[in-house]
Amino acid sequence: MGSTDSAGTSGVNDLLLAQVREAYGRVAYTHKTHEKQADLCFQKHRRQQWFLVGLTVVSSGTFLASLLGLVLDQSWSALVTSFIALAVTALNLGSKTFNFGEETQRHRETAAKMWNLRESYQSLIVDIQSKSIPLEAARAARDGLQEEAFAIYSDAPRTTGKAYLRAQEALKEREDLTFSTREIDLLLPVELRSTGERNRSGDQ
Repeated sequence: MGSTDSAGTSGVNDLLLAQVREAYGRVAYTHKTHEKQADLCFQKHRRQQWFLVGLTVVSSGTFLASLLGLVLDQSWSALVTSFIALAVTALNLGSKTFNFGEETQRHRETAAKMWNLRESYQSLIVDIQSKSIPLEAARAARDGLQEEAFAIYSDAPRTTGKAYLRAQEALKEREDLTFSTREIDLLLPVELRSTGERNRSGDQ
């Protein structure tokens, strides 16, 4: 009877572990997607600012009017100067409507929250696999993480397909979330490295 109960509990743990692992995968992708979206928004913000600064400098100086006066007649010179001034005004209004700087910050904040959630899911996976947490406690932890994920998703800004593709490339091809044993050892003091790496350092 005891062995049957043990087998049944093991099966439930396997199902719970599979569910938590899938949730971890979704969160990991969301975290990386928001990181990439923040990068894309920052690039747009930087281009927008440089373009605005350039047009402002050109339109505010007497150099432009003098230069245009040499190339064009007075009426065309005034028209081009007015057009550039109008472009600066439009870009100023556009920067308030499409605030890429603020959008960048929102995606970075969401990515930071997702990073913490991802690490919490990873810790729960370790606890379940090592059988160091009772089943009911694991279920309670899963439910708590689901509620936390719902709150973050509800307030998260939208991402684009381009950001998702960049996240997919980073996770699948460049393996951003994984490290070899040697890579981790090189980041740690000798005393905290794996046995083989400590021996190798000692031989050197």
